Amino acid sequence: MSLSNDAGNHANNSDGDPEITASRAMDRRRAIASLLLPGAALLGGCASAVTAKPSAIAVDSVDPRFDDRPGAFIMQPDGTRAFRNHILRDQDGNVVRYQDDLIEGQIFAATFMYVNCKGICADMTSKMAQAYDILTPVMGKPVRFYSFSLAEDSPAQMKEYMEARGLYGRPGWTFLTASESVMKDIRWGFGFMDVNEEIDNNRVGHTGMVRFGNHKLDKWSSCPALSNPVVTARSVISLYPPGQRPHIAALERVEPHPARAIPGYQPVGPSSQAPSQASSQAPL
Repeated sequence: MSLSNDAGNHANNSDGDPEITASRAMDRRRAIASLLLPGAALLGGCASAVTAKPSAIAVDSVDPRFDDRPGAFIMQPDGTRAFRNHILRDQDGNVVRYQDDLIEGQIFAATFMYVNCKGICADMTSKMAQAYDILTPVMGKPVRFYSFSLAEDSPAQMKEYMEARGLYGRPGWTFLTASESVMKDIRWGFGFMDVNEEIDNNRVGHTGMVRFGNHKLDKWSSCPALSNPVVTARSVISLYPPGQRPHIAALERVEPHPARAIPGYQPVGPSSQAPSQASSQAPL
């Protein structure tokens, strides 16, 4: 999925900002990887597509089903993915489990940000809020938005951030925080990574992509969070199975503009001449 005009305009208006420039460069690599890699690699840290071996991930608890590779997952008997069941906290301080509460059976859009980000985070959040407005009829039932903090923001900080932007209390939108190692595991599991650890650990150049998922169908996609909100909203609706996609009035495609008339053009009508004998004979 290509960058929208809105994303391009933002990029043009932000030249000279090192955080935004670094993020754009990383996003180009990630967007290309998302287009080229198979689904398993997208959600497994792209392990099958890289030659460098990433460092082992430090996790809150050890689950023998997973190796120590960041972003590791296992395929379950029903064809869905299981990730490490990390402990996170939301903007109200509630404890949530990553696999059990956020992934299992959910339809969602996930981004990565942090409260004191000086680059693209505010614009990403604004674009996602506009997409949320379009998707209001399905938000929280069943669609969810997740905003994962990359800086171990406290629940109080995340709540204040949401309140300042009119997001607090919106059904289905949750801000989430955990240790940096947990967020790395989650981020790599979504395919947002760089095998160069120095680049990967550089928060200034964090991803500006949004990951869409329908866990039950094992269906995944992504696009830049700075895309036109209509594109983001359509990406969410496309996670539904065909025939079950909800009707969202704002997403109805308008009829294309009619073709411009060509001055003096006269269409050629059918010929009034009888076919020749040669042409009327059946082929041999």
